[in-house]
Amino acid sequence: MMNFLINKANDNSNFMFNLERIVQDRINLWKPTAVFATRIDNWFDDKWLNFSGTIMHEIAIWKGEITIPPFHPNRVETTDFYQKENEQYVKMNNQKPLHISQESKNNRKRRITDFTDDGFFIWYSGNSKKNAIGALMCYLVKRKECFSFYLSMDGNKDWNITKTKGIPIKEMQLIIKKNQNIKLSF
Repeated sequence: MMNFLINKANDNSNFMFNLERIVQDRINLWKPTAVFATRIDNWFDDKWLNFSGTIMHEIAIWKGEITIPPFHPNRVETTDFYQKENEQYVKMNNQKPLHISQESKNNRKRRITDFTDDGFFIWYSGNSKKNAIGALMCYLVKRKECFSFYLSMDGNKDWNITKTKGIPIKEMQLIIKKNQNIKLSF
């Protein structure tokens, strides 16, 4: 089984195992033709879900068409792109970077549906070992429609899911429990 997430020395392996289980489950369920996996340097909260940027550096925008979350490129550690070929995902070069340096107001023009019409976008937090908290945010694009969700896990609670937005917490907890016997290689 292919891993889509990068596990580094500053990550808690239980957190990464749980994230990978969720990602694998959603990919198996939704079968996207493209997968984008972006590692963010530290934890981020649920306010990033469907966040498009700001106007005049003060007014935050969450309405309108879903855009690429405006994480500053300095926070982005890696973005990997996978294309489905013959029922397998193959890592490829992404010709169109997701996160670029620009004014926040310009991000409202970077609609997620401009990147693919059948894709799964993943953002996950690094540094979970030190922070004892971690986050996962996902956007599914199918035929110009976008479904999104966010979850956070707490290391002080055995890396259980403590918060979700856009998807039921019980559904995510079941994914982790039902896939506990799956062997993932990190």
